Amino acid sequence: MQKTIAMIFLCSVLCFNSNLFTYAIDKDNIKDTNYFDRYTEQINICVKDVEVKQEDIDISDDYDKFAILTFTVVNTSLKLLELSDIDYKFYQNNKLQDTFTNKKDNIYGFLGSLESGESKTIKICVSLENIKQPIVFLINNKCGNYKYNIKQIINIV
Repeated sequence: MQKTIAMIFLCSVLCFNSNLFTYAIDKDNIKDTNYFDRYTEQINICVKDVEVKQEDIDISDDYDKFAILTFTVVNTSLKLLELSDIDYKFYQNNKLQDTFTNKKDNIYGFLGSLESGESKTIKICVSLENIKQPIVFLINNKCGNYKYNIKQIINIV
């Protein structure tokens, strides 16, 4: 009797764990967006332009340079994609960089939604500590049907 209960418990634990591992994505080993395309087929993000400016900006820290990053985002799923659900971070030299918008230059960041097959050009400003080091762009979506993580290296120069 005890062996039967132990066997049922073991089988249920193994079945539960195998379901968890099926949907796991190792975000530390993602090298490019192709990995992302194979697993989610919901969004395609590519860097279109990088423009570096050297002006004083006052956000959480004082910076004298920043980059305006332009992305093309395409919703490749059959469902609506809410851009504000996408969590994104930019790192330079392993330090989280501040992001900001600039309404006078029509830079609004990840705002709005995309219908199936729709594309949009998105601009966002990212503070820089050094214009020679690349920016690491991390994106993840924890909401909705598709959950994903992307790591992309953006060369500034």
